[in-house]
Amino acid sequence: MIRRILGSFLLLYFSFLEAGSISATIDSQEIFEGDTVILTLAVIGKNIDYIPEIDEIAGQKILTVQRRSEPNYISVNGVTIMEERQTLMLEFRPEHNLTIPSFSVKVDGKLETTKPIKITVKKSSTGSKRESSNFSLDVQIGKNSFYLGESVLLTVYFKQRTSVDVMNIEYQPPAFKDFFSKQIGKDKTYKKGAYTIQELNYLLIAKKAGKLTLEPATAKVAKRTRQRQMGGWYMDVPKWIKISSPSLIVNVKAPTDAHDIVGDYRLTQKIEHTKVKANKPLHLTIELLGEGTLDDYEGVDFKIPNVTVYADNAKVKSTLIGRKLNSHYSKSFVFIANHDFTIPSKTIRAYNYKTGEIKLLKTKAYSIEVDGGKLVTDSSMVYTKNSVNLSTNKGVVSGQSRFPSLLALFLAFVLGIVITYFFKYLSHLFHWKPKGKSFRGDEAWKILYPKMSESKEVEEMVRKLYAIRNGNKKVEIDKQQLKTLVEKYRDKQ
Repeated sequence: MIRRILGSFLLLYFSFLEAGSISATIDSQEIFEGDTVILTLAVIGKNIDYIPEIDEIAGQKILTVQRRSEPNYISVNGVTIMEERQTLMLEFRPEHNLTIPSFSVKVDGKLETTKPIKITVKKSSTGSKRESSNFSLDVQIGKNSFYLGESVLLTVYFKQRTSVDVMNIEYQPPAFKDFFSKQIGKDKTYKKGAYTIQELNYLLIAKKAGKLTLEPATAKVAKRTRQRQMGGWYMDVPKWIKISSPSLIVNVKAPTDAHDIVGDYRLTQKIEHTKVKANKPLHLTIELLGEGTLDDYEGVDFKIPNVTVYADNAKVKSTLIGRKLNSHYSKSFVFIANHDFTIPSKTIRAYNYKTGEIKLLKTKAYSIEVDGGKLVTDSSMVYTKNSVNLSTNKGVVSGQSRFPSLLALFLAFVLGIVITYFFKYLSHLFHWKPKGKSFRGDEAWKILYPKMSESKEVEEMVRKLYAIRNGNKKVEIDKQQLKTLVEKYRDKQ
């Protein structure tokens, strides 16, 4: 008798466990204007009808949809029951107070229905801070008034009560629409009282002068909660909380004097030597070190007649010391010539926002002596079979010798056109393509430049590549020769 009663009780209990269920939850019932809400519909059962498509909720358009299906296992006293779990997540943006209606789905032969959910939409106060007792976002800026081009540090603080169990955090930094921004270093986490605090540092440079607004940082935090399901068991579900930092208004002042960089710097430079062999590279390095940012500084440029000049890309390293940014700028130049020349002095105008003055940073001028080289100039000498006295026969040309010369020149021109079109026709006819590994001009430059001192052939090719890089369209390169050189020195790298 007792066994029959116990058996009936267990049968009833498991039947109760197997009963299907549907639940509807949202991440927040109180939101601010412009915020979105995520509605999660979860259906559990052995036999579930497909959750229908939902295009709108209470007249509000659905923005994003996520749908998934997975098995759901229940184990009681060693007995395992497998069910199906369907989840539908809908994101929408309520424009006013509304009520999410009930949703019904047939589960295990029975129609299950959710309860309506009310949503309150609050008006957002410009610049207001949104926080809870467990979570908050705050910002701190180095100074509220600074110069255009001056870098300032902004620190974002995320505070979380340590005892609260968090499932997920979706952080969104400020938009920085009127600023150049760069995150400095890694985030820093530490404990203070009952809270855990995380710091993020951003370097800001204003794009324009005037009163500018720094938009708030925002975050959605999923707090872990236990939700009871049909059948008596509990599940971990997220309860979303939205927080934001206050917005800030800053005053950006424009420097009154013309300048190249903003900050407090010192200038140094290094040159290998002031005497070099003809057509050999000479290296010069210019460095700036000090407080400020140099990420957008284009640097000085050298243009010296009959001297090939190549400049590497500038290297800028920024280091945060306390709440100040120190920058190290380095740029290298290479000079190649076959005659004596002078590297001129260059001036960099640095606006010191601490003193409000322009500081002139000047590079040194160097006189370079080139050993074994000479300046190539156009010769005015005329060589003929018989000597000609230019002073007495100036401007006189024999008509008899002029006609054959012009005729030969014309015939050579016509022949050149015919040959060019002939080979062009052949290349199209046989679809000729060059064999071997292809390469670009930049790749050839990087391979051959370090090998300049190994042969005059490489040196001359590097000069031509450099001229083409600078837009000289008159320079012609023997592609077969370039290919041979690149393949030869590529293997030696």
